[in-house]
Amino acid sequence: MRPSDIRYLSFGLGIGALIASLFFIGFLFVPQPTAPSGSLIAGIKSTLIPATALPTGTNTASPTATEAGTSAPTFTSTPTSLPTSTPLPSATATLSTAQVMIGTGEIVPVGPLTLEQQIKLYEASLFFIAPTYEQSKQMSVLINHVRFSDPSNTCGPLAIAILQKAGILSESTLEAHDFFLINPDLGKDQITIKTAFPKELYTNTRYKVKINQFDWRANPLLPGDFVYIYSGTEGNFEHMLVVNRVDSQGRVYSVTNYNTEQGFIIDEVMLYDPSDPTLGMFAQWTAKPRAKLGSTGFAGFEVWRLIQ
Repeated sequence: MRPSDIRYLSFGLGIGALIASLFFIGFLFVPQPTAPSGSLIAGIKSTLIPATALPTGTNTASPTATEAGTSAPTFTSTPTSLPTSTPLPSATATLSTAQVMIGTGEIVPVGPLTLEQQIKLYEASLFFIAPTYEQSKQMSVLINHVRFSDPSNTCGPLAIAILQKAGILSESTLEAHDFFLINPDLGKDQITIKTAFPKELYTNTRYKVKINQFDWRANPLLPGDFVYIYSGTEGNFEHMLVVNRVDSQGRVYSVTNYNTEQGFIIDEVMLYDPSDPTLGMFAQWTAKPRAKLGSTGFAGFEVWRLIQ
């Protein structure tokens, strides 16, 4: 081959290589048309999922892309009902029977006893209430520690037992039964009385006036008073009791034993009403129509009272 032929051949090959390079570059950088769904591109089947195939439930995830110029919506959780505030229960102090009665005026703190002593005295007296004969008989046995004790003659031991249970009298210095059928006019019984109510701590006053004629407004009985009632010639029994409370109207009460149509019982009674002398146990014990159930107080009474 001649030199000139070789030169022309080399020149042709160079031009061909340049054209091939330009074609290859154009194929790579010129955008290709998007193949429709399901068509084959370079021998591979498209796996794109059409938009209509997405589920249409309401609880879809928040979108991750938005159109230009719009902000992504914010999904907030809205409760179906608002919680209600339930107030905590407040602690309520429980009042005793005596405390409630103080609030209603059924117990008025008067006399030498402290308020605490008056409350204890009243509550102690309630322990001994026995509203039937059988119950009062059992209570009499409990108080006197005597098997055949009877409620008809347990007044003295009952009064002492109430004072002891209230903590006003000591249980170590005497027994409640020591006041069984006691008589302040007898020397041996005076010793027992002075042991229970020493003159250093108690006043002792005797009134020789019938209990239905006494001026209770001028000299009222007070809570804690130990009272001995003298029968006199018109009466048929003598009696002992302790005052357990006084109300706002000056009426005086005691838990004591007394006779009824059904027999002796132990219960709380009103002793007198200072505004009406016909009311109360003192009026009944001096009333002739009731004499068969017991009469006393015609020779007056005696009081032992704690010194203030």
